[in-house]
Amino acid sequence: MTRRQDPNILIPLAALLAMTLAWWWSSPATAAATGLVAMVALLVAGLTRGSDLGRMTRALRRIVGGDRGASMPLRVHGGLAAMNRAAQDLASALSGTREALASERLRRRILEEALREGLVILDGQQRVIVANENAGRMLGFEPGSARGRLLQECTRCPALNELLDAAFESGSRRQTDLEPPGAPGLVAEAIVACVTDETGRLVGGLLLLGDVTAQRSLDRMRSDFAANVSHELRTPITNIRGYVETLLQVGLEDPETARRFLDIVHRNASRLGALVEDLLSLSFVESPASRERIEMTDVRVGGLFDWVEAELGPAAEARGIRITRAGDPDLGVHANALLAEQALANLVSNAIRYVPDGSSVELSAQTESGRIAIRVRDQGPGIPERHLPRLFERFYRVESARTREGGGTGLGLAIVKHIAIVHGGSIDVESSLGKGSTFILRLPAAVTRTAETIADPASEAV
Repeated sequence: MTRRQDPNILIPLAALLAMTLAWWWSSPATAAATGLVAMVALLVAGLTRGSDLGRMTRALRRIVGGDRGASMPLRVHGGLAAMNRAAQDLASALSGTREALASERLRRRILEEALREGLVILDGQQRVIVANENAGRMLGFEPGSARGRLLQECTRCPALNELLDAAFESGSRRQTDLEPPGAPGLVAEAIVACVTDETGRLVGGLLLLGDVTAQRSLDRMRSDFAANVSHELRTPITNIRGYVETLLQVGLEDPETARRFLDIVHRNASRLGALVEDLLSLSFVESPASRERIEMTDVRVGGLFDWVEAELGPAAEARGIRITRAGDPDLGVHANALLAEQALANLVSNAIRYVPDGSSVELSAQTESGRIAIRVRDQGPGIPERHLPRLFERFYRVESARTREGGGTGLGLAIVKHIAIVHGGSIDVESSLGKGSTFILRLPAAVTRTAETIADPASEAV
């Protein structure tokens, strides 16, 4: 293949040859003129080459600097053309590489931000390749400074170290629950998945940390609830079965003993029925769809007091307990009448159960920040402060033996709490030892403000 000559080199060479021939064949003046022409040609060629090289250099600097609008010169002279074409190819490859890297960074950023779990990618020696912000928050390190370091150097979590070692040693997926050092009180589910190459050699791993605190708490609540229900059902069922079996064995020849046994069976059956009713009520008010299923109306508070006093008055009078009233009875609440009656009845019956004989239970109502605060104040022994935060939990009892003797199911206050939540209200308690207790049920105020247009509680369907 014939090599193509650079015209910028051929021009001065031809002029030099002409000058030599002129010197040989012509006069010195002609040779000098020819030499001057050769020098001018050589200078022009040098300037042209320098101009092309300068344009190429400036274009390359702009391309390397990330200028998306920069490109190599379309035309250059002489031997720089091949270099210019190579530079154009290199610039195109560099632009493609930059776009691929930008796209990859964008995908990784979207993944990291969309992923709620903590994410750590490790190499085969358990060194951190990348970690997102959630992982850094949970494990207590700065993701940027952790790159290239052993994960064990970045965080102090023995349970996590054991999990990683077991997963990397077996090359299989492992998981466990742990408390991450960067978030005390949080329960995280840690999952380690190992990655191998085509030869089966372990080359890295993926660590995911998910916040399962609420889920684990719910699991414990379900387990505790099932255990408590089983315990509460077992006692009356055992009593009923035992006394019925005794009656079947000894017969009914002794009417007095038989009646005493049947009274015990009746009390336990009533207790069993009350527990089932409370479980059904709690299941209903805890249901997410309960707000859509219940019908709300404007209900006069004085009517609620009348109903509760009619229902629980006889039990209170049997112990000489007076139910008194205070505040404005014409205030109204926007509520479901049956649920409002049940919540108030649970609070009043709870007060009657614990106050001493001959004392009183006061009912009152007043407006507070757009809501109606219904207070049930008793003169009982009061509740120790340590019990107050858990008082509205299911089956939580301050005095278990006394509550069972009084016929309580341990669900009354939990039902009141959820009835308040269904109405968008709240329930609170104020108590101290020796000074009684006050339960405050806050419900939305009636939409209608005129007392004559607010209905008294009636037998409405929930």
